Amino acid sequence: MKKGIEGWQPYLDRLSALLNIARVSLLFSIMTFYVLTRDIDGLGLSAASFNKIELYSWISIYGFLILFSMLVPRWQNQTDALPNVNSVVDITMMAWLMSMAGGVDSGFGILILPFIASACLFSRGRYPMIYAGYISLLITIITIFQLSRDGFGHLNLRICSMSILLIVAAFLVAGLTSFVARTLARSQNQQLIQSQLLTNYKNLLVRAFNFVQEAVVVLDEAGYVWLMNRRAQNFFPDLVVDKKTTLFREIMVERLRRKRHFFECSCTLGKWPMRVRVRMLHEANKPLLILSMRSETEIDQEAMAIKLASLGQLTANLAHEIRNPMSAIRQANELLQEDEQNPAQLRLFNIIDNNISRIDKMLEDISTLNKRDKIDKHAVNFRKFWTAFVQEFTMIKPETQYCVQISLDKNLLVLWCDPVHLQQIIWNLMNNAWRHSRQDNNAIQVLVRERGRDKIAIIVIDNGPGVSVENQLRLFEPFFTTESSGTGLGLYVARELAQANHGQLSYRPKINGFELLLPRMIDE
Repeated sequence: MKKGIEGWQPYLDRLSALLNIARVSLLFSIMTFYVLTRDIDGLGLSAASFNKIELYSWISIYGFLILFSMLVPRWQNQTDALPNVNSVVDITMMAWLMSMAGGVDSGFGILILPFIASACLFSRGRYPMIYAGYISLLITIITIFQLSRDGFGHLNLRICSMSILLIVAAFLVAGLTSFVARTLARSQNQQLIQSQLLTNYKNLLVRAFNFVQEAVVVLDEAGYVWLMNRRAQNFFPDLVVDKKTTLFREIMVERLRRKRHFFECSCTLGKWPMRVRVRMLHEANKPLLILSMRSETEIDQEAMAIKLASLGQLTANLAHEIRNPMSAIRQANELLQEDEQNPAQLRLFNIIDNNISRIDKMLEDISTLNKRDKIDKHAVNFRKFWTAFVQEFTMIKPETQYCVQISLDKNLLVLWCDPVHLQQIIWNLMNNAWRHSRQDNNAIQVLVRERGRDKIAIIVIDNGPGVSVENQLRLFEPFFTTESSGTGLGLYVARELAQANHGQLSYRPKINGFELLLPRMIDE
C-alpha cells in the first residue's frame, strides 16, 4: 500500500489544488449570487431567500477552511485507513448550503456530487457506500425539515422525487468513482512494481557493464557516444556520453570496408594500442556499434602469464628429470676432456659445458620463481648481510674484488623480508651491474638509504652505458635479454620476489641504476 500511496501522491496534490480553485470559485459565486438577488429583491423581483446571519456564518466558516487548505494542502491527503475528513467537511458544507437555499428542490444539491467524487478519489476508492450513505442521511434530514416547514401539500411528491434522485445520483457517482479509483490504484501499483523491477535490472546491468574486464563503448554511425563503462573512461577520459567523437574513425572506415556485422581489428586509439571487437546491432531502427576493447599490453601480459604458468607447471614436474641427464652429460664431458689435447675438441667440450651451465641457470631461475609464495620473513641486519654477501660474491667472481663500493646510512638498517629472497634479488642485480659495467675499480656502487619511516632503499649503480629508452619498457619482461648467453629471467625473477616481500624494484635511468625498496623492521 505504501508504494500505491507514493504513486498516487502527485495526482492527489494536483487534485487538492484543483479542488481549492473550485471552492474559491464556488464561494465567490455564492457571494455574487447573494448580492445580485438582494438588489433584485429591492426591485420587486423574485429571488432565492437566504438568512443573512446564517449565510455570513457559512461564508466565514467555508472561507476559513479554504484558506487553511491553501496554506496546508497536505492535510487533505490523509491515510485511507479512515474516511477523508476534508471530504466529509465539504459534503456537510454543501448540504448546509442546499438547506439555506430552500431545500432539495433549490437546485444546489447537485453541488454535492463533485465532492462525493473527490472524497472517493482522496480515499483511493475506499468507503464509497459510507460517503453515499452519509449524503443520503443529510438529504433525508433536510427533506424532513423542508416538509415539516412547508407543510404536506401537493409539492410533497416533487420534493420526495428530488430527494430520491439526489440519493440515487450520490450512490451512482460514489460507486463509479470508487471503481475508477480502484482500477487506477491497481494500475499504479503494477506500474510501480514494473518500474522497480526495471530499475533493479538497470542497476544490475550498469554494475555488470562497469565490472567487465574490457573497455566498452556504444556509439552510432555519426560518432555520438551512447554508453561507455568506467574502464573505457579510464582509457579515454575525453569521451563524453551524448557527445560526438572522432576517436573511432579508423574503426568506422574498417567496418565500411569489411561490410560485416562482427569483426576484430587492432589499432591505436589515442595513445593506446588496442585490440577491438566490433559488433553492430539495431536499436530503435538506428544502427549502433558496440566496441569491446582491450589493451594490447594487457593481452600480451595475460599471454605471458599463461605461458609462465604452463612453464612453471612443466618445470615443477620435469626439473629433476632434466637435471639428472644433464649431470650425466657434464660428467661424461669432463671425462672426455681428461686425455684430450686437441684444441678444436677442447673448444667443443667448452661449448657443451657452457650450454649445460646455461640450462642449469634457467632451471634455477624458474624454480625460484615458482617458490615466490613460500615466504619466510625475518629481521635482516643489512650490514651483516652485506658483509657475508660480498665475500661470497667476490669468491665466485674474483674479478669483482675491489670493484664494488658501498655507502650505508649511519642508522641501524634492519629489513623485514625473506633473507633467501633478498640474497637472490641482490645477486641478480649485482650480476647484471657487473655484466654491463666497464669492469674497472668503479664498476659498481651500492647505496643504502632510509625511505621514510617504514622503507629502506638499496640502489645498485653501474658505470656502463645504461639501458636504451626502447629497452627500458621491456626491461622486466620475462625472457627479454640483450645478451646471447642470458636467459632473460634474472630481472623478472628479482622484481617478482621483491613484490612477494611487499617491496618494489624499478630502474632509475637518471642514475643508471636499479632501486630496491623493502619494508623496514619498525620495532628495531
